[in-house]
Amino acid sequence: MERAVNSRKKSSMTMIVEGREVALHFSDEPNTQIVVKIKQALLGTYLAAKE
Repeated sequence: MERAVNSRKKSSMTMIVEGREVALHFSDEPNTQIVVKIKQALLGTYLAAKE
């Protein structure tokens, strides 16, 4: 279901989500703008599900 590939410069992970293959790519450098967008999306989805 999951497989991870590690190299010196980048890491990635591939998994199946609801029948679709999803690839995640990770950076050595943190990106705070993306973190904020992901938090907003997760909170928005959570609040929409509560209504």
